[in-house]
Amino acid sequence: MHQFVQAVKQGLLECHQRIDAEQTTEKYISSRANRILIAVSGGADSVALMRALDQLNKSHAVQTAPDSLVVAHLNHGLRGDVSDADAAWLGQECARLSIPFVTEKQELHLTSKESKEGLEEVSRKARYKFLTRVAHEQECTQIAVAHTRDDQVETVLHHLIRGTGIAGLRGIPRIRPLEQRLFLIRPMLELSLDDVLQYLKDCGQDFRTDESNTDLSFTRNRIRHQLIPLLKKEFNPNVAQAVHRLAHQAEEVTAIVAEQVDQILADATLDQNQETWRLDCKVLQNVPDYLIRQCFLQIWQRMSWSRKRMGFDHWQRLLMLTHSGQKLSLPDQVEAERRERLLILRKLKNASSE
Repeated sequence: MHQFVQAVKQGLLECHQRIDAEQTTEKYISSRANRILIAVSGGADSVALMRALDQLNKSHAVQTAPDSLVVAHLNHGLRGDVSDADAAWLGQECARLSIPFVTEKQELHLTSKESKEGLEEVSRKARYKFLTRVAHEQECTQIAVAHTRDDQVETVLHHLIRGTGIAGLRGIPRIRPLEQRLFLIRPMLELSLDDVLQYLKDCGQDFRTDESNTDLSFTRNRIRHQLIPLLKKEFNPNVAQAVHRLAHQAEEVTAIVAEQVDQILADATLDQNQETWRLDCKVLQNVPDYLIRQCFLQIWQRMSWSRKRMGFDHWQRLLMLTHSGQKLSLPDQVEAERRERLLILRKLKNASSE
């Protein structure tokens, strides 16, 4: 078996181990439990993932059902006839490999014009909404995406440039729960683009090239084509490996922090409902500032409150309110009020989260 496929197999097994750890009340017991939806754009990375998973499936190298793979492709409609040709080509490849194929076309440039968000963000949201819907329709419990080590490095650098905390240094997680019994997995996260291209060459597999990946108006493309080559040439030829190691270490640290935050929140929470979370500030008196800020971040996540306009200054002002103060108005109509040792966080009525 090709070493690339072996590496994907190892990545897949690690994803399954983490998924098993997530299943505290329910185990996968059906014959379709490991059915995987593969997100395929037609580019080198996703085509390599499709071929590797297909090879593993047909060789019975992983424990899956006979019909365990489905390919999903969202045609963004951004490149006219070229986008349509990519979708048609991928459909032919799936037919050749006998893999079920689901595709849909959306005119995302029109959606982007109607939205205040950029085209990159609109495309990302549409893609994951499409994948989640198809995963449910096809009874898949996992969505496999083809992010590689190169994507990991670009993501960490992107976070650094925009401004990030320690959690942002983790970059892309290997697995991410999307909904109950549905996980996003990244089996290729330890593999490089060079690994991908060599594998495709070895198995004689063609792929499509998206010209928008060289468009330097996108920040990620400038990081990929300008910043990383500059860092390799002028500072450290092994910068990609260094950033990847940093992401691993940050993931380990944040896992430890998350356990501490869960315990602190459990001790400090008096009660909560759909709109309100009440904390006992006395419990937080001797807690380090960083952990208190992480507690607030966790509350925002659990309450599904928007964090888009929450900057470091907002989290810091919340922290100060646990020591003294009266009231604080935060973005998206969230209000924090201090009453003696009690801190009340609430979303004002008629306020919608983004």
